[in-house]
Amino acid sequence: MPKSVHITAPWPTHEERVGHLRISKTRQRELQVFVDEFKNELSSRKETSVRPNTPEKRLKRASAA
Repeated sequence: MPKSVHITAPWPTHEERVGHLRISKTRQRELQVFVDEFKNELSSRKETSVRPNTPEKRLKRASAA
């Protein structure tokens, strides 16, 4: 079994990624709007899907019935 490799380099910054991918300022703004909309939708989903802490009933196995 091969040994695990631990990469100790720091994570690239946002600006470094954008520079590497050559994303224009206009496209960055378009993508940021998309990301903001997704975050808002995701946060609203989390708020509405909160369940009470009651455990659900387990179904009986067919062989146990």
